[in-house]
Amino acid sequence: MKNIFFIGTGNMAFAIYSGIISSQITSENNIILYDKNESQYSKFSSKCKIAPNINDGIFEADYIFISVKPQNVSEILTCIDTNKLDNKVFITICAGVTIQSIEAKLGNVKIIRAMPNTPLLIGEGVTALCKNERVSDDEFDFAKKIFSSSGIVSEIAENDINTITAITSSSPAYVYTFIKALCDGASNLNFNCNDTLNLVCQTLIGSARMILSSNLSIEQQINMVKSPNGTTEKALNVLDNMNFSDIIFKAMKACKNRAEELSKID
Repeated sequence: MKNIFFIGTGNMAFAIYSGIISSQITSENNIILYDKNESQYSKFSSKCKIAPNINDGIFEADYIFISVKPQNVSEILTCIDTNKLDNKVFITICAGVTIQSIEAKLGNVKIIRAMPNTPLLIGEGVTALCKNERVSDDEFDFAKKIFSSSGIVSEIAENDINTITAITSSSPAYVYTFIKALCDGASNLNFNCNDTLNLVCQTLIGSARMILSSNLSIEQQINMVKSPNGTTEKALNVLDNMNFSDIIFKAMKACKNRAEELSKID
């Protein structure tokens, strides 16, 4: 079984780890952890190994996840002994951190860049993947297997990573904001129901499943709900008048721009 090392053990690292263990991709004994905040280890199995430092963890590992905040990546890479990296595969899940920037620090190493989202925590995630030319097909397939254990995987070009960040990686927060707005709106309309959140969430789940299970376009699905001069049309008119689609696009553009800014941080 492959040894997998996590540099940084936050929520996303734990989500990836959970998928690995539940799918029996490797065993808990083959998981190695390193984090400056040792309290993070408590959510992982006690069977996982704790690396005393980054280089000891890398020495034991076949695959190394860089799962720290983007602003901390340069500090992490500077600590790595570049003489011990033969046949190691690095997988970065850090927004804005390019393959080229890692190569500049570590040299000719195997690098996979992943952009997952938080629904990995419940096995419903989306992960975009790309790699450099040194990663073999078998190694890339192993990375795909890891992320597929917690959702769906899409292989994309690296120059699309910052865009996919705005589309799938950050977008759960847009959805949560929309859900909160519906719940707050219900309250403002004096709707007193302890189950409002469940009602709203189920409506979104059902709506998404209808899109995925139907041959109808999204526009046709909208028209199924909307009738001329009806209640839904009145609501949609307000969204149109307030440029709802443009607001979402501006949010996505801001997200992508920030990812591009992070790509320039050394």
